[in-house]
Amino acid sequence: MTNVYHITKFPDSSAYLFFYGCNWDCEFCILKKSRYDIHSEKIDFKGINFLEINNIIKILNDNKIKEVFLGGGEPTIDRELVDIMKSLKNLGIRINLLTNGELLKYEIVELSDRISFSIKTLDREKHIKITKRDNSKSLENLKRLVNEKFTFETVYSEPILGCDNSYEISKFISELIENPILRIDMMIEVSPNFPRPSEKSVDQCIEKINKELNVKAFRIKSSEKNAIQIYP
Repeated sequence: MTNVYHITKFPDSSAYLFFYGCNWDCEFCILKKSRYDIHSEKIDFKGINFLEINNIIKILNDNKIKEVFLGGGEPTIDRELVDIMKSLKNLGIRINLLTNGELLKYEIVELSDRISFSIKTLDREKHIKITKRDNSKSLENLKRLVNEKFTFETVYSEPILGCDNSYEISKFISELIENPILRIDMMIEVSPNFPRPSEKSVDQCIEKINKELNVKAFRIKSSEKNAIQIYP
């Protein structure tokens, strides 16, 4: 049995597979607000029911899915992740992995078509405070495994995870890979310690990064709820 408990699809024949559980405990995690896709207009809540690999493949085939995003949750804690990915590759489905990188290994990188590597902060003490985990292993794995498949993401919330934090991350990844891409997500308020920032402050930060560093920073501006629930 896998850790996959929810699947949604988008109009472009892509799907998002939600993996249950995480090895970090971020105070601001959106899954503390909802276990289901916030991009869906309506979720039919039926509780947590996990899928076997053959069930995942059937759902994706029935919905003519050509590309998947593996996220949640942290996919790499699933002991069946490699087998899931191999089954997807056999079907010619493009695989995008979203991960914090602590458990990332070479085989998973090889099976991925794209990897969105999440960096909350580079500061070890701050990272422990907000995620309850040391980030040393995650950053070690990044330095060891990074290649052209990698893009990056972080979250933005003043003052703890504000522009100084995003800028520091941008500078770090620009020294790892040529022309890196960084998605900066505006915090969806879950904890009062991490309020939602203004669009203006995030856009000004993105402009500063793009102007001063060899990084392509951006944020997703559309809030359209266009995901369709296909499991459960």
